Amino acid sequence: MNQKNIFYLFSLIAIFFIGHYYSQFNISPVKPEIIIINNDDEVKKQKSNILSLQLQLEELNNQLIFSLDELKITSQKLNLSLSKIQVLEGQLNSTKNAFNLSDLSLKVSNAKILENEKTLKEFKKALSDAKLDIELIKFDLEIAEANLLAN
Repeated sequence: MNQKNIFYLFSLIAIFFIGHYYSQFNISPVKPEIIIINNDDEVKKQKSNILSLQLQLEELNNQLIFSLDELKITSQKLNLSLSKIQVLEGQLNSTKNAFNLSDLSLKVSNAKILENEKTLKEFKKALSDAKLDIELIKFDLEIAEANLLAN
């Protein structure tokens, strides 16, 4: 969609400049003509021709003004779109940075969890070893008590 608008803008600009330069090269200086007026019909014809040419000139001028207005509006839309794109790119970059920070934090947390699980396993093993030692000591105490009572 954006490329389409840019293409239309450049096409409009190209058409404007081609038309402008074409008219510059094809307009030859007006050569004054001496008109010998013999009757009122010729005067009316000339006035009619001049009026027709003036109307054509005004129409072309209006078309040029309209084209320039359209070009200005399209240019403003293009600038607005470009600034929106820049804002969205900035937001995308900040979102990527936040994601990377979250991902890094998650990795650190996972490493701590693994370390804590390893420590917990060590403590469980130490606890079971201590329970076994306590059972052995109790057994030894019972044997020692039995020997004391027997003596």
